Amino acid sequence: MNCQLCNARLPVRLSLRDLVMLRPLTPPTICERCRARFTRIDPAHACPGCSRPQEHTRLCLECAAWQHQYGWHLEHQALYTYNDAMKEYMHRYKFGGDYRLRTVFQAEVQQRIRQLGADLVVPIPVTQTTMATRGFNQVLGILGDVPVTPVLRHRALDKVAQSHKTRRQRLQTPQPFILTDPTIVRDKRILLVDDIYTTGRTLYHAATLIKAAQCHELVSLSLAR
Repeated sequence: MNCQLCNARLPVRLSLRDLVMLRPLTPPTICERCRARFTRIDPAHACPGCSRPQEHTRLCLECAAWQHQYGWHLEHQALYTYNDAMKEYMHRYKFGGDYRLRTVFQAEVQQRIRQLGADLVVPIPVTQTTMATRGFNQVLGILGDVPVTPVLRHRALDKVAQSHKTRRQRLQTPQPFILTDPTIVRDKRILLVDDIYTTGRTLYHAATLIKAAQCHELVSLSLAR
């Protein structure tokens, strides 16, 4: 088996426990050299609203602004910072269409989802135009076989991609989503999942619809921040 990012040969090391337990193994997807280029986020040293790395656990200025605007803030966790290694990964996976890279962080995302313990996992959708050109929803890709409840859809068939917008344009984006069946999320603990937390605008748009449908609790997760 080779590293999915640099194609280096991956050594397979089995412990005595692995041999005795005869349990299913989760093989590595990337080599240690490539993995060392990604920076994990420690929730104990991050903003509780957006997972921005910082020395304290108070809301950062951006999340304080969201709190002021809505009267609540997201409880968001991200696994990794959006550093150069993550940008390269996303360029190859999301924008380059290398769908096999969906498995690189899949096990870690699934583990965090189990830890968060939601009733329903709701992925952020892509537009029909993106689906037609890219061929897949990158969020569903990193979720793997996690059961999802796709109750969000885009209002329009086409839109300017968030990745092509400035920060100001992202924050001014009007509500792009429709909640297809509010009764599904009512009284449930909901986990919203996206690939990257940038300004928070996309997740807050989705969260406002789900909160308005009277969910019991809402948290969110992304691969990167």
